[in-house]
Amino acid sequence: MIEVTHANFNPKKMKTARMARGMTMKELSEKASLSRQMISNYESGKTTPSASSVIKIINALNFPSEFFSVEDITTPGGATFFRSQSAATKRKRDMQEIRLEFVKSIYDTLSNYVNFPKVEIPETLDKDIEDITDEDIKAMASELRELWGIASTRPIFNLIELAEVNGIIISEANMSDDKLDAVSKWIEGRPYIMLTSNNETAVRRNFNVAHEIGHILLHESVEDIDNYSSNTLKNVIEKQANLFASHLLLPDKAFSDSLISTNLDFYVELKKYWNVSIQAMIFKTGYLGLINEDQKLYLNKKISWNKWRKKEPYDDIMPIEKPKLLSQVYKMIVDNNVVYPTDLINQLKLPSDELSVMLGIQIEEFNSYKENLVPNLRLIK
Repeated sequence: MIEVTHANFNPKKMKTARMARGMTMKELSEKASLSRQMISNYESGKTTPSASSVIKIINALNFPSEFFSVEDITTPGGATFFRSQSAATKRKRDMQEIRLEFVKSIYDTLSNYVNFPKVEIPETLDKDIEDITDEDIKAMASELRELWGIASTRPIFNLIELAEVNGIIISEANMSDDKLDAVSKWIEGRPYIMLTSNNETAVRRNFNVAHEIGHILLHESVEDIDNYSSNTLKNVIEKQANLFASHLLLPDKAFSDSLISTNLDFYVELKKYWNVSIQAMIFKTGYLGLINEDQKLYLNKKISWNKWRKKEPYDDIMPIEKPKLLSQVYKMIVDNNVVYPTDLINQLKLPSDELSVMLGIQIEEFNSYKENLVPNLRLIK
C-alpha cells in the first residue's frame, strides 16, 4: 500500500476530491482549518503541503490517503451529456462528471481480474446534429431493439440489464439533485452512464437510461457540448435523445395498437404495461397524430389539475431497476478468493461512501470479511 506524504501528494487529486464533495476552496479551508490561500497554493502546486496539512485535507474530504498519491492519468473521451443540462448548476455537473471518472477507474481495476461484456450496439450515427432526422432516430431505436433481441411488440422493464449485458457500464452516483438525472460519455471505446440518486420513479429512470443511450448512439461525433448554445442543447440535442427514448420504449405500431382509448384513466392503466410515464405516452400519442393539439392540451391540463406533474399514479409501487454488473463483478472476484476484499478496496482508492453506491454493495460487509475469519482450534491433550 502506498502511503501519501507531503512529498508524493498529488495536487490535482486534491482538487478532484474537493470538487467531488461539492466544496469550494473557502469551504474546504474552513473544514480543514487552513487558509484559503494555502488551499489554492496546494491545488495549483505552488506549495507542497506539510505532513500535518495533508492529514487535515484528507480528514476534511474523507477520501482514502492513497487517492492523493495516485498519478494523474488523463482518459480521452467524447462529450459528456447531462440529462436536464440547462437546469443543473455547474458545481453539480462537475460533481457528477468526476464520479463518472471514478466509475472508469473502478472498471479499470476490476477488469484486471474479470472480462467485461463486449460492447454490442449499432454503429453510431456519423452526422452533424442539424442533419439528424426523425427517421434516423427511429431507425436507430429499431436497430437497437433488433440487435438486443427485444421484440418490437413488447415493453422494456430491464433496460439497465440489457445495456449492461451489451457492454455499457452503468452506475449510480453518491449525490442527489432533482435537476440532474443522468450523465453519459464515451471513454476509451466504451460508453458509460451515471445515474443520480434522486429518488426517481421507475418510469423516469427507464426513460433516463433510454435517453442516455440515445446520446451514446446519436451524438458520438459531438466533441464538446460547450460548443453549442443552451437553446441548441435543449431544442436539438436533448430533443433528439428524448425522441430516441420515445421510439425505443414505445414502438409506433405496438403502442398504437395498445392505445384503445385516449381517456386519461386508460393511460394510467397503460403505464403499468409500457413502463413509461403517462406524460411520455401522451407526447407519443400526439407525435403519432392520434390526438390533435387541443386534445393533447386538454390531457396535459388534467395532469396538472390532478397534480401528476411530479408524481403519477403507481409511482410508489412500480419497482425501480438498479445497475448490477459492477457489483456482480466485485462479488465474483471476492467470492472466488482472487483478491481479499480489503486489498481490492485499497486498490480502488475511493471513499467507502462512494464505492458503496457505485458498486451497489455494502463496503463494510466485505471489509470485515478478512477480520472475521475464525480459525479452527482444538485443544491438544
